[in-house]
Amino acid sequence: MADTLPEKNFAAEYDKSYNKYDFIVKLFQLGRDRIHRLRALQFAGLKKNDTVLDICCGSGLSIEPIRSIISPGGKIIAVDANKQMLELARKRAAKNNWHNVVFIESDINDLTVDVKVDIALFALCWYDRKICTEWVHRVSLLLKPDTGILCFMDYKYPENCVKYIATPVLSLLVKWLGEAYDTDDLKWNPKEEIGSLLIDPRFKSYYLDSIFTISGKPKTEKAVKM
Repeated sequence: MADTLPEKNFAAEYDKSYNKYDFIVKLFQLGRDRIHRLRALQFAGLKKNDTVLDICCGSGLSIEPIRSIISPGGKIIAVDANKQMLELARKRAAKNNWHNVVFIESDINDLTVDVKVDIALFALCWYDRKICTEWVHRVSLLLKPDTGILCFMDYKYPENCVKYIATPVLSLLVKWLGEAYDTDDLKWNPKEEIGSLLIDPRFKSYYLDSIFTISGKPKTEKAVKM
């Protein structure tokens, strides 16, 4: 997305909307949010017994799709800087007796974990190119060397006939959620913006071209700047 939001506190943007986050996300995706997250994880090559870093985990909507692949083993490290959202994720895990999930309240740039992970998932949390690029460089250090994968799933403006109805629908979504960006920020090129951070990125769009996933091994920070 555009480099227009450098002063935003992205975690704080959800202080007023955290309790309606699940409803709006599922409404916009017509109840297919789980399927979309699952497709992204499968596309990235997530497998049984993997360790996953769930970046900006929010209310924990990615936890069940992840567990459906990695269980009965595996581990999920769910991270968010928003206390209220992380508490929703904790309650979701407790309600479902998910015992292979660890929760960390932390800013991404300050994040440390005690194990190297197989996949780091960024689901619906690409807000600003500069800030999120910094997150990618930080998280890349937490991946297993040579084999670790970054997986992204997010919204994009469709490039087909759906684009004519996308503006009013996305405007409502952003307004209701109190998102950290506006609809103009969704008019971006994820293949270029995120793909430039990855080695041999793989890209796929679905849901009428309004949701995408892209995954690959991270480039070094030095290689990205070249």
